[in-house]
Amino acid sequence: MDTIKSINAWLDSRHPPAGMDFIRILLGIFIVYKGVQFTSNFQQFTADIESIGWAFIAAHAAQYILFIHFVGGLLIVMGAFTRAMCLLNLPILAGAVVFNSQKYFTMQNMELPVAAIVLALLIIFFIYGSGRISVDELRRKGKKAETAVNP
Repeated sequence: MDTIKSINAWLDSRHPPAGMDFIRILLGIFIVYKGVQFTSNFQQFTADIESIGWAFIAAHAAQYILFIHFVGGLLIVMGAFTRAMCLLNLPILAGAVVFNSQKYFTMQNMELPVAAIVLALLIIFFIYGSGRISVDELRRKGKKAETAVNP
């Protein structure tokens, strides 16, 4: 238990530069945008999943993707539960990289590099956290002030 607390303390002590907050906000907006775009391409997604023989999981995966993209993207924008939302988005983006790597890499299909960049950003924000301009930081400051007043 002490090891987990020390790892969390080490991760929390690492504050990314303020510019990373702007990148985190853009990442969250982009994830929400991809969730909206996913709803319009739902039939293509189910066809892709069914083509590899996983027809039974297509509807459940689609619901998971939509929920995590909408809720996770909004929470990433606000900087609330950033590490958890990044962790929940990692399997989705890893799957996007795998599925898009099977398609041809052309200028018309730029989904593979975009998915790889978003995956890398999710890993970065999972490691470093939400940053200074975030709900997580406000909660941390509130806990520090509360413990200072009530030792």
